[in-house]
Amino acid sequence: MQDLYPYIFKRKSFHRFGPFEPFTQQEKDSLIELFSSLDPLDSSIQTKILLVPIEETSCKRGEYCILIYSEQRGAYLENAGYMGAQLDLMLSSQDVGCCWYGVGKPAQEYCEGLRFVIMLAVAKQECTLFRKDYTKAKRKTVSQIWEGETLGSVSDVVRYAPSACNTQPWLVKREGQHLLVFRVSGKRGIMSKALVGYYNRIDLGIFLCFLELCLDHACIACTRELLAEGDLLYSGTPCAAYRLVRTEGWIC
Repeated sequence: MQDLYPYIFKRKSFHRFGPFEPFTQQEKDSLIELFSSLDPLDSSIQTKILLVPIEETSCKRGEYCILIYSEQRGAYLENAGYMGAQLDLMLSSQDVGCCWYGVGKPAQEYCEGLRFVIMLAVAKQECTLFRKDYTKAKRKTVSQIWEGETLGSVSDVVRYAPSACNTQPWLVKREGQHLLVFRVSGKRGIMSKALVGYYNRIDLGIFLCFLELCLDHACIACTRELLAEGDLLYSGTPCAAYRLVRTEGWIC
C-alpha cells in the first residue's frame, strides 16, 4: 500500500460529480483488476467486490458502483472499510471520483453467499476537481484524536481519513512504542442511531488503512493485532494495537 500515501492529499468525497466521459471497456476492466490487488485487514474473511452500473442500485450519482460483499463474522466491517479505503485512493490516482454511498442498496443483496456491506459510487472526473488543499477539510484536531506523544506527520495526516457523516469515531493512545486504537462515539449527523455502530466500524477500518500508510511513509515498521470485535465502544479496551519498530529511516 506504500504507493497510495500521496493520494491522501488528493482524494475527496464526490457528493456531486462533475460532467464525465463514460468508462471504456478497457477502463472498466482495469478497475476490476484493482479489486484483486487489495490487502485485507483479515485475510480469513471472505469478500467479493463487483462493479455494476448505478441502474442496478438505488444510487443516483456517478456512472458505476463498486459493491463490497463479505461474510459476516469477526471484524468484517472493519475489513470492508480497510479494503475500500485502498480503492478510494487508487481511484484518486487515476482521476476517478468516488463517493462512499452508505444509504445505497444493490439489486443483489447477496453474492455467492456473501452479504452486501457498502458501495462506492464512481465516475471519471477532471483532475482539477479533486482536492487542492487537504488542510481545508473539516477534521478533529490532533489533540482530539491522539493521546500521548505524537508521531509528527503521522498524527497530523491520519486525521484526514474519511468517515460516515464526518463522525471521525477514532482515538489513538500512544504508550511508549505501542499505539492503541479505539472506536469512540460522537456526533452522528444524519445517521439513524441504529446505523451508527455499523458505519463507524467501517470507518475504523478506513482509519487503520490511513494509519498504516502514514506509518509506512514515515519509515516506521510495525506489527498489528486486532483486539476487539462487534459494537465495542471506548471502554478501556482497544480495537487494534500496533507495536512500533524504530528503523534507521524513521523520520518522525
